[in-house]
Amino acid sequence: MKIETYGKENFSIFINSCYIKEDIYNDKDGLVRYIKDYLFKIRSKLNLRGFYKVRVYYKSNIGIFMDINKLDDLDLVNNLDLRIIVTDDDIYFETDDYFLINELNDKRFMNNKFYCIVDDKFDDITYFSEFGRFIYGKEVINLLNNSKIL
Repeated sequence: MKIETYGKENFSIFINSCYIKEDIYNDKDGLVRYIKDYLFKIRSKLNLRGFYKVRVYYKSNIGIFMDINKLDDLDLVNNLDLRIIVTDDDIYFETDDYFLINELNDKRFMNNKFYCIVDDKFDDITYFSEFGRFIYGKEVINLLNNSKIL
C-alpha cells in the first residue's frame, strides 16, 4: 500500500493486488464495498472526516488506485461519507527505459519518458514495475493528447 497526501484533504492511495484476497474486480458493487470497508478501517490514520469523492482506477494484475478529494465537512464533522466512482479508464506505465516496454502494446513517448498501456501483455514485466510508475486519470488524458505514438 502506498499513500500520498496532497494537503490535508486530498489523498492518493495504491493497494497492490497481492494484498487483495477477494475476487472483487469482476463485480463493481463488490469493489465499491471493498473500497468503503477499507477506507473506514484507515479513516482514523488519515483523519478522514466529512464528505469525500473517491475516484477508483483498477487493474486486476496491478491493483487499485484511488484519488480521494474532500468535498465538504459542514454536517459531517465527526462522520465519514463517501461518493465512490469506479472507472474503466486506462492505466499507463511510465519508465525511462524503452527496452523494458519494447514488446508491449500502445507505446508512447513524451517529455523524455516512455509509456505503455497496462493490459494483459503487461503481466510479462510486472516484476519490473519498480523501474517506473503508473499514471491514471488526468495524467493519461494529458499523455494521450500530447504524446507521440511509437
